[in-house]
Amino acid sequence: MNSRENAIKVATPHKLNDSLGFLVNGLARLMRTTLENRLKPTGLTPTTWTILMALGEEDPLNQTDLARRTFLDGATITRATDLLEAKGLLERNRDDNDRRVQIVGLTDAGRATCRQTARFGQEINADAVAELKPAERRHLIEYLDRSIQRMMTYAEREANNAV
Repeated sequence: MNSRENAIKVATPHKLNDSLGFLVNGLARLMRTTLENRLKPTGLTPTTWTILMALGEEDPLNQTDLARRTFLDGATITRATDLLEAKGLLERNRDDNDRRVQIVGLTDAGRATCRQTARFGQEINADAVAELKPAERRHLIEYLDRSIQRMMTYAEREANNAV
């Protein structure tokens, strides 16, 4: 008998392709791989690029707000901002009102890199939804945003109950 004949089927309530988490994660992984390939010549990673894009939208930000906007944890933000600072793309300063707070802002080189690489995300997003009509694209973004907001509330509540 081969391994396929020995496979045991487990009764599950639904198939993987019916799982929102599985599908969203799969799409995110494929999009991240594409972004990694586009970013290779720049020396950026998807994580450092995401931070640049967030700062391109609102500059400067404190590291806590930056983490919230990018769905990254504090340790990842610190490592990535260290790398971006070493490349001369951002600078960190202490908040005048609270010395414990780090304010992160783009340098001129960071703003230029942000402008030059923003199209990568736009192109990848356009490719991902190319088969959708404009109204479907808007609805998909709206629905995902609502689901994200719901899950953020749920995750916060779960974290508070775990204490």
